[in-house]
Amino acid sequence: MNYSPRHRRLSPLSGFTLIELLVVIAIIAILAAILFPVFAQAREKARSISCLSNEKQLGVAAMQYSQDNDEFMPEVWTPGNVVWWQQLNPYVKNQQVYLCPDDTYDRGSNGTPVSYAIAFIWGDWGDCPAAGCSNQGKFSAAGNNLSTIKSPSSTIAFMERFNNYKNWNQTWAADMFCDDGEFLYGQGGSATSPKLRAATAHAGGSNYVFCDGHAKWLRFEQTMQQQPGQPSYAQMNTQWNSTYTEGWRQNVPPCPSSLNSGAVQATSLGMWTAIQ
Repeated sequence: MNYSPRHRRLSPLSGFTLIELLVVIAIIAILAAILFPVFAQAREKARSISCLSNEKQLGVAAMQYSQDNDEFMPEVWTPGNVVWWQQLNPYVKNQQVYLCPDDTYDRGSNGTPVSYAIAFIWGDWGDCPAAGCSNQGKFSAAGNNLSTIKSPSSTIAFMERFNNYKNWNQTWAADMFCDDGEFLYGQGGSATSPKLRAATAHAGGSNYVFCDGHAKWLRFEQTMQQQPGQPSYAQMNTQWNSTYTEGWRQNVPPCPSSLNSGAVQATSLGMWTAIQ
């Protein structure tokens, strides 16, 4: 019996045509192009959350430290050259907390990396609470007394600072302020040629710890916004110069208003100072 072509069944060996295969490959490629960035964003979000968790632990440790030290925040270094993360570690008890997952600089075998720094305006040395200390930080979080910090919830205490040389026993780069090039543009970078910069490490922003112990993600521009009742940069500079009369530390360092190349000087120091 003869069968018409429409009654013929496909052979078990029949497969996709070339066109059908190309269509399938194209669909897979489109799905991959859509999903891979989503997966990358999810991984970055996980790293950001891990980093924020680390910083929250630093905030809690700083509050515990201040309770045990007459309400003084940790200094950058004590007179005995004990750096702030070593001051806090009796409360943290885990060196891994000091490493942000997005800090990818290779330190080799030079000890546990440290990704964070304490807020400090150069020249505002705070060596308290050493016995008989009168050299209290007055404009920065470091070495300052909580009773003199006008708005702890909007005063930055710790932030991220990535580089390839800071580790547990290497105490360089322990401090930072809003004009620090490593934070703004990355180690060896610039405004026009940024590298791995902590200021934008997490989806265009960074994690910060505040003087009341809480931590949150902010864009750099948000940290520079003038706080309610805060003096302008010019007014604060006048106050600084009346407090510190030595010529070598005259004038508060100016900070940019944003990370944009050629950004103008900010009109205030925003959350980077205790003067609010």
